[in-house]
Amino acid sequence: MEKILVLWFALLAWAGVASGLKVHLKDILKVNEYDRDHRPNYLGGPTKVNVSLTIHSLIVDESRQLLELSGDLIQEWRDDDIAFGGGSYRISSVQVPATANSIIKEGLWLPDLHVSRQVFPTKSGADFLRISSTGQVSWTQKVHFSFPCKLNLKSYPLRSHPCPLRLESVGYLSDEMEPEWNGDPAVDYSNVVVSHGYSIGKAEPTSKISLAPGHKTKRQLQLMIEVAPRSGWAVKHTVIPMVATVTTAYLAFFINIRGVCARVIICMLSLVTAAIFHESTYRKVPPAHDTMAIEVFTGTCLAFIFVAAVESVVVDVLGHFPTKGRQSLSPKRNSFALEPLFSQPDLTDDHASSRGQVAAIWLDRCFRVLYPAGFLAFNAVYWVVYN
Repeated sequence: MEKILVLWFALLAWAGVASGLKVHLKDILKVNEYDRDHRPNYLGGPTKVNVSLTIHSLIVDESRQLLELSGDLIQEWRDDDIAFGGGSYRISSVQVPATANSIIKEGLWLPDLHVSRQVFPTKSGADFLRISSTGQVSWTQKVHFSFPCKLNLKSYPLRSHPCPLRLESVGYLSDEMEPEWNGDPAVDYSNVVVSHGYSIGKAEPTSKISLAPGHKTKRQLQLMIEVAPRSGWAVKHTVIPMVATVTTAYLAFFINIRGVCARVIICMLSLVTAAIFHESTYRKVPPAHDTMAIEVFTGTCLAFIFVAAVESVVVDVLGHFPTKGRQSLSPKRNSFALEPLFSQPDLTDDHASSRGQVAAIWLDRCFRVLYPAGFLAFNAVYWVVYN
């Protein structure tokens, strides 16, 4: 019985101490005497707010041309009205989890920075207040910003896209609140997770004075995020498959000119495959007025494959061009036989002595050289211009 009584007294004592500490925390910060409607130092000039940002993730939405940024937004300022000396408690700072129902958070002045021209409202998660005895306040917020980013579609997907993030006060003017980037670095993206196929080239923080309604000015923080596509992703999923289809169509030139069916089938299969890759490239890209870099490459590959198919048909027409006193092409020859690259036509052969047949053979020989030479020349110019 005595042990139970001792335990009850211990629990009551602990509850009393905890209740006393909770009340004492509000007394230390003088929340009951504090006026949150007045910003700190409102009689002595603008309130300086130091801002830093840690980026955790960055999602690139190509179809809607949006960036979604998640991270920690840290704002620091000095508020002498909540400074405390520590007293007999010998504490240098207090920590307040700023939950939605926090009495202390609701009773203190907080900066009103928001994302300018944001597409969706800013999503704020858990946040935390740290108040030092000298009145220095640090406010950490879990934020999720969605803001527009005009992609550089003309050079898509080979060059980077500059995307500005703008932070400014909702109501305070430049002579009332001065937000500034602070820290080394002010923006940390060393451990960021970016959408597949992209990376952050650089993130450059700056500040400027922007014009507010009524010919008034606000101080605006800018963060220029350079979103760079990974070149290996585009090469692996677009360039290599398209080059493979062009090469497959090129192999049709080495099939005997009598095998027009085999030649056309190879060219048409290559053309269909290239068209599928061509269309899949634009599934996530919005319509653009300018011709995109990837569109130039895939379109040129389609043109090369189409030319190969047309050449096979033209060669077949010339090979069957009727000539008086000549026999038709011998069916005994294998239509799928491969011919040497620089073999000469046999003009003494009665089956190849017509002008049409000779022209067909020479046309085939020329395309075996001109086709790869033209494609190599196109690639040399393309990668110099766009890369």
